Amino acid sequence: MTTLFNNVSKWFLGILVLSGMLYSCQKTFDIKPDNVLDESQVYRDVNDADAAIFGIYGQVMGLSKQYVVLNELRGDLMDVTSNADKYLIELNQETSSQDNPYADPRPFYKVIMNCNDAIANFKEMLKDNRLTQEAFDIRYSAVGAIRTWLYLQLGVQYGTIPYVTNPLKDVDAVKNQSNYPRLEFSALLDSLTVFAESLPYKKPFPTGTSLLTTIDGYATDKFFIPIELLLGDLYLWKGNYTTAATYYHSVMNYSDQLYPAMNSEQYYETYKVAYTAQINGANWSNIFVETYGERYSNYEIIWDLPFDDNFAPENPFVNLFYNSGNGYLLKPSQLIINEWDKQIRTDSTPGDYRGNGASYKLVGGQPVVNKFSSNFDPMDPFKTADKWVLYRAATLHFHYSECAIHDGRTRLAYSLMNNGIRGGFNPLGLAQTDDVSDYMQSFGAPYDFDARMGDYPSYRAPWYRNTGINGRVSVPAEIIDSAKYFDTTVLPRQFLTASSQDSLELDMMDDLLHYSGMELAFEGSRWPDLLRVALRREKQKAGSGVSFLQNAISAKFKASGRTDLAASVSSRLADTKNWFLPFNWD
Repeated sequence: MTTLFNNVSKWFLGILVLSGMLYSCQKTFDIKPDNVLDESQVYRDVNDADAAIFGIYGQVMGLSKQYVVLNELRGDLMDVTSNADKYLIELNQETSSQDNPYADPRPFYKVIMNCNDAIANFKEMLKDNRLTQEAFDIRYSAVGAIRTWLYLQLGVQYGTIPYVTNPLKDVDAVKNQSNYPRLEFSALLDSLTVFAESLPYKKPFPTGTSLLTTIDGYATDKFFIPIELLLGDLYLWKGNYTTAATYYHSVMNYSDQLYPAMNSEQYYETYKVAYTAQINGANWSNIFVETYGERYSNYEIIWDLPFDDNFAPENPFVNLFYNSGNGYLLKPSQLIINEWDKQIRTDSTPGDYRGNGASYKLVGGQPVVNKFSSNFDPMDPFKTADKWVLYRAATLHFHYSECAIHDGRTRLAYSLMNNGIRGGFNPLGLAQTDDVSDYMQSFGAPYDFDARMGDYPSYRAPWYRNTGINGRVSVPAEIIDSAKYFDTTVLPRQFLTASSQDSLELDMMDDLLHYSGMELAFEGSRWPDLLRVALRREKQKAGSGVSFLQNAISAKFKASGRTDLAASVSSRLADTKNWFLPFNWD
């Protein structure tokens, strides 16, 4: 059996040192001069298993640059600067040459092969009683989840890929299609979902497991992708919205498990997009500015990984985004800058708290992407420590709202995206002093929430602090003309025509994409969101997905006056095959 530590790189050893599991590499693993460890030196006990897992998650950090470039530059919210090389320009224009390093699938597969090896070794450890069943279940699930997430990213980018789950001595063996035939995206999603459903441990890892520790000052509880969140995303991509919403609903209510007393600030705020002042309004940027593990930003952040000045990999986003040295390769698109600038807040002041000074800032008159490098000081260029936020509550609420829209629960989706559940389910405008027993709540799993806040009788329900994604930054709630879709003369309301529900769903999804762009810009979710909507619309009506994606991407170029590029990119996107990158492996 191959081992994860074969041909181990200095960077990988650095991650293992960071894990704190190795007091000394020489002492613990008796590393040979060529930095190659044989099988007898690894996977001896649970500590070795943990070290392997932290190493894998550390390797995922090495994919951060490629992940953000592919998922944002191919979308409408990020653009190239005059410093960008030809490869970035290609991706910005929805094409890719064979040698484009950003479009190379091999870095993902190298991590996947290490996952495969770890899983195989964990099974051997269980068989030989080097791991207990409980320890195995947790570690197998941790590695299986991140492998599934990596494959999902590959599917989103390339569409049709090889799905390999057994250990390989040579990662290049993956390209042999006779041994590893390629799965098209829908079949890949099926395989990933079946595997993720089979993982023995889906809930938050229990207190006391050695994976939950502190490593060089970093608590590891946010290192791992929540498996129910992953399952929600898989079902969302498949269009199984009720099942996806069921998993999302569980994660949205994780505070029930994390804070079982159900009476603390943490309970009312965690993952609920609530009204704590430290990350709302003008303080919204604290989600990214505050240090890794800080209390209030952790109410929002579900999954993130730290960049540390003392350990590889270094933060790649400083060079990518900041206009100093030889960097500044990518910048915010003029389209998203315009969207933030034209917002008028509820107090009638201009601008969006998530725009200038938050998601981006002006440095020397140039717009600079600020997320993931917000603490960088060009006067101290060697300090680039920051955090890579991969998933947060707003992302979760948007994905859940997408399910709700497609399942006909548009009021709930509207409430989560705008002014919160309490406001959205309070048709009489009841005050805190009124009897709110029958209001401020939604019913019917998985779309049930209790947001009641009242004094007579007294309610401080689990979701009473939910303020909505736009509401927490004082963006006025969107006004939807109900008469456009419903016969307002009868109760309960009925759709005007057979197509009215489809029209409402379409308009609500357009609103969701508009809101999510302003909230989640540059975080790595834009291209997947646009692609998912385009695929759905194209399946429903041929040509509608094409026109949607053409309009979305061409708008980026039109906003900056490049109508020629808008036309050429639209022409490429007319062929749905060009929605995916070529899977080049030579």
